[in-house]
Amino acid sequence: MRSYILRQLIGPAAAVAVVGALCWACGTADNVTLTVGQCIGENATIGPVEEALIKEDVIEENLLETKVTNGVCKDMLKPISGSSPLQKLAAAQNYIQEIKLVEKAMREAAAAQAARPTDWYSSSDESLIRFRALAYTSEQLAAQAQYAGGGMGPGAAEIVGIEPRELQAAAPARVGENNDASIANRLRVKEEAAKNTGASVPEARAGARCSTEIEVSDDEAKKIFAGRYEIIPQMPKKIRLGETERAGLLVSPVSQQRIREISQKHETIEEASKSNFGWGYLTDRMQAELVPLELEALGVDPRHQDDIQELSSHQEVKWSWDINGRQEGNPEVWLILKYELSPEGQEFRSIPQSPVYKEPIRVPVQPWWQRIFGA
Repeated sequence: MRSYILRQLIGPAAAVAVVGALCWACGTADNVTLTVGQCIGENATIGPVEEALIKEDVIEENLLETKVTNGVCKDMLKPISGSSPLQKLAAAQNYIQEIKLVEKAMREAAAAQAARPTDWYSSSDESLIRFRALAYTSEQLAAQAQYAGGGMGPGAAEIVGIEPRELQAAAPARVGENNDASIANRLRVKEEAAKNTGASVPEARAGARCSTEIEVSDDEAKKIFAGRYEIIPQMPKKIRLGETERAGLLVSPVSQQRIREISQKHETIEEASKSNFGWGYLTDRMQAELVPLELEALGVDPRHQDDIQELSSHQEVKWSWDINGRQEGNPEVWLILKYELSPEGQEFRSIPQSPVYKEPIRVPVQPWWQRIFGA
């Protein structure tokens, strides 16, 4: 029925041209599908290090198997070229998390729109009707490309495993990240990118707002390392086998002025956006995780029940852990800092420069006489 409406609105020739253009886009190199593991060079395998990061919720269990397009892969690797494989894992998790949050905002916007009574023929705005038809067509094309791709043209089967909504959510995440541009301009660029992938107007606006909020929150989190706060890891360099040492983290007070500046930026996004759906509001809660990359070599136990604390404007915030040397060697530990994105969703996101500490802790070989008398 809707394909018939499309033909009636813009004519058979134009409809064929639109379909052809969209199918041509499916066949471009940027739409070739690969996994996150293949993208960052880990070949989608989970070893002891990945298991440690999964156990501590630094990365998702299915991160390496998550499918992305080649274009998304290129964008994901831009800021982390030259980084270690472990840093690439953490950065990839942040990128995929952004896409998922944008997708969620778009779904909520679509659900709200669907709940309202609509009439395809009641609007006098012919361009709006035409856009809806085009959006539906692009979604159909992408959905069909997940299957055998029969009759869809070259490259259609290359986006197997990626849902249309995921492709639409990735679009705003890939553009508009320009700190010198105004908030209104960043929203506009992201909204247009989402529309060009077939998202409806409410979905595009929600995706643009969410992505902009996350980017602004990331930028504010980065300023932690630009002298706005002082972060002091307190880590032992050596632990004797079988013994326990204390490790800690101090974060200096956060000024009320900084809190107001962050709040004002998010208010600007809220005022400039035409959507009520967003997921990137930066709160004052931070999570600190001390992650041993060799679980059998080091035992780490937090000294407090909760690793989430509120940053303070008048006193230092402290975290502390007990580290036990279990095996001889030089196992490495990561100190991961995360900030909270939304008080409702309790979504935490790694600060882009995390880990803020990544050094080995020496567990020396026990002397023979100590082994004998110890026994």
